[in-house]
Amino acid sequence: MRPPRLRGYAPAMVSMIAAALTVVSSLTLSHLPSQAAPAAPAVASAARAAGEFPESWFWRLGTAGPAHREMTGKAPPKLEVMGWLGEPADIDPVKKGDIFETLKGKVIVIDFWATWCGPCRAALPENVKMIKDLKSKGLVVIGVHDSARGSEKMDEIAKSVGINYALAIDSGGKSAKAWNVGFWPTYAVIDRKGTLRAIGLQPPHVREVVEKLLAEGTDAAKAPNLAKPQTEGAAKDASKDGSKDGSKDGSQANLPKAERIQRELLEGDGRRRGTLAKFDQCPTAPSLGAITQWTNLPAELKDATRLEDMKGKIVVLDFWATWCGPCLASIPHMNEMAAKYAGDGVVFLGVCNKDGSEKMLDLVHSKGIKYPVCVDARGDANTAYSVDGFPDYYIIDRQGRLRGADVSNQSIEAAIAQLLAEK
Repeated sequence: MRPPRLRGYAPAMVSMIAAALTVVSSLTLSHLPSQAAPAAPAVASAARAAGEFPESWFWRLGTAGPAHREMTGKAPPKLEVMGWLGEPADIDPVKKGDIFETLKGKVIVIDFWATWCGPCRAALPENVKMIKDLKSKGLVVIGVHDSARGSEKMDEIAKSVGINYALAIDSGGKSAKAWNVGFWPTYAVIDRKGTLRAIGLQPPHVREVVEKLLAEGTDAAKAPNLAKPQTEGAAKDASKDGSKDGSKDGSQANLPKAERIQRELLEGDGRRRGTLAKFDQCPTAPSLGAITQWTNLPAELKDATRLEDMKGKIVVLDFWATWCGPCLASIPHMNEMAAKYAGDGVVFLGVCNKDGSEKMLDLVHSKGIKYPVCVDARGDANTAYSVDGFPDYYIIDRQGRLRGADVSNQSIEAAIAQLLAEK
């Protein structure tokens, strides 16, 4: 199988993915109403039960993995799209109103994809074959294209592959946010009565889930929909427990939605931005892992040993190496910026690559580094942030959210200004 559009296929990333795939989460079961039809309890219970489908069938990556588990067994989020493409018979019924209400009684596959995403394109022929084989049994596939870039090639790609299902463009990224899309492609499958049964599936396992749900027959569609959207009052009550859905690990539940800094401030072509797409929803900044030799910490951060200790500050991560010429050449400018913004609560943190790190302290003195630096002792931080060159810059807001991944060298101050303007 091909991995989703994440960082290449480096061993470190493979290890991270393997570790993520072993995580098993338990979801809280909701009590079923007594008036439910006989067939409904088994279906609803299966939808809510952890482990309905093997964890090895899913990409459980970053913050998207836990979010996808929480979504399972509930009504799907709203799908806000535009620019429909396809046969009138496929798109006319869903252009207006509630897509999932209109398609009640069908098994629906939502494929969040992009023309710039290699693994997305590789999966398209399987989508085509699946809808050809199973449409008559009640399958609907909708491809939702990334709103940021590449949609101008959607028609060309569709014709070249022979796509035989409806395509649309995400409206301003609203759907990707609502569905917690953290990697590409992201597949979701909704059953006949409108319950989200799986999300984050690896492409080779989508059909297996679809065939299982199709086999449940139409009785499930006739049963009352037990996965109703949460009311505003219920959401407020749940937030008291720590998150908007009542979970205890929703550390960002009460924070407003954050926007990634503007694309023009970021480096990288389509392939690189695809690798970093998992950060586009502004997740909590990944842990730096095993960090050693903290040096030059200011007085108010003298006990800091992790990013969480810097909450309330804007943090600019500078991934660098002692053997990197451009990194060494940038030190004077880094010193200037660190001094300029120190009074505004901005911290510059140089994360030194483990290779050559034995020279870091000598360089602190010989090059006059004034801002905090540390050593990525095991390479954990470089892996977590998908660093692909030096120097690489990442910016984290006061709430600890990663707002810009691989900021261009000349745009660091613009990115800082954007976050400083936020209240």
